[in-house]
Amino acid sequence: MANKEHVLQLQKGVSSWNFWRSQSYRIQIDLIEADLAYAEVSKADFSGADLSLANLGGANLIGANLREANLTLANLSGANLSLATFQDVTLCMTNLSGTNLSLANLSAVNLSLADLSGANLSGAVLRNANLMGVNFSGADLTNADLSDANLCGANLNGANLSNASLCETELSGAVLRGANLTKVNLSGAILRKTDFNGAKFKDADIRNTDLHAAKFDGVHLENAKR
Repeated sequence: MANKEHVLQLQKGVSSWNFWRSQSYRIQIDLIEADLAYAEVSKADFSGADLSLANLGGANLIGANLREANLTLANLSGANLSLATFQDVTLCMTNLSGTNLSLANLSAVNLSLADLSGANLSGAVLRNANLMGVNFSGADLTNADLSDANLCGANLNGANLSNASLCETELSGAVLRGANLTKVNLSGAILRKTDFNGAKFKDADIRNTDLHAAKFDGVHLENAKR
């Protein structure tokens, strides 16, 4: 359970919270299982905080500092996380469905088994991120950078990946049925047993990829760079 004093401090408002944090920087923030649904906490300093199992559904977290925070199993569905800082954040098994993560920097973040279905990740940076088993179904990943990321077993059914970079990305066993891969860069990617059935590949770059046992039923590759 969350530390009651910490919850009360946050309820005083972001300005008061950030000032208290600046004066109490050695305190380990305990917001485990805290109910912060629809909270107005834009630009709040949550660096190093333990927010595991917390409910932040629908919260306004624009520009929040989440550096080194623990958000394992937290609920962030429908939250606005644009411009938030995610350096060294733990987001394993977190519910991020329908969140706004446009232009967010999630480089090297651990998002394994997280739910990002229907999320807005347009222009987001996910280089070297651990995305094993992540649910990206129906997500907007246009112009996103997923180069060198680990997407083994990820669900990208119906996702929009147009103009995205998946250069050198690990996609073994991932499912991209009906995904929009127009002008996507998959050069050097590992696509072993990847399911692309029904995906759109217009002008995609699949040079130097490992396509062992990949599925392309209903896919037209004549415009792809091979």
